[in-house]
Amino acid sequence: MIKMTDGLRNLMEELRINSAETYYHCINVKELTSKMIRKMNAEGYTNYSPEQVAQICKGALLHDIGKLEIRNFILTKAGPLTPEEKQNIKSHAKYSYEMIKDELDDDEREIVKNICRYHHERIDGSGYEHMTDIPLYVQVVSICDVFAALYFDRIYRHGVNCDEALQMIERGESGKFGGDVLDYLKKVTAELD
Repeated sequence: MIKMTDGLRNLMEELRINSAETYYHCINVKELTSKMIRKMNAEGYTNYSPEQVAQICKGALLHDIGKLEIRNFILTKAGPLTPEEKQNIKSHAKYSYEMIKDELDDDEREIVKNICRYHHERIDGSGYEHMTDIPLYVQVVSICDVFAALYFDRIYRHGVNCDEALQMIERGESGKFGGDVLDYLKKVTAELD
């Protein structure tokens, strides 16, 4: 179970009110992440404790909370973003952690921080901060984030089917992910369409 302070619950409620699409995206990412981490644990690929699983899921739920600091017209823009708007969007990862850091327990701070700050990093260095050494749990949230963004409908476009979303990820259209992470995503999304 995810422990949420009143402050975190208030932020999530603010997100639901101001950007319902982002709110439900966060829920979808958390659900996919939970399924994937539990599957990885069950198959012996990972050995996260129940507390770590809850922390990873909490990070997945809160990963885009920083979008509260981004103007809504940018978040819902149907056409291409300007370079300035792209920079603005990229700042949400930093904002996410800054907004929640004082609401986190010491034992969960590192995992949740890494997810909030680095969920746009890819193993090929094509992320916002061009990192290549990314914790596995961040890679899991990252691939779930991309899948959810492709699969579920957005205000500015319809979602694609499961196979198409997976093919887009395999082709590296959203950066490169490790093969094992992609394999586990395929396992947990097999029953979606």
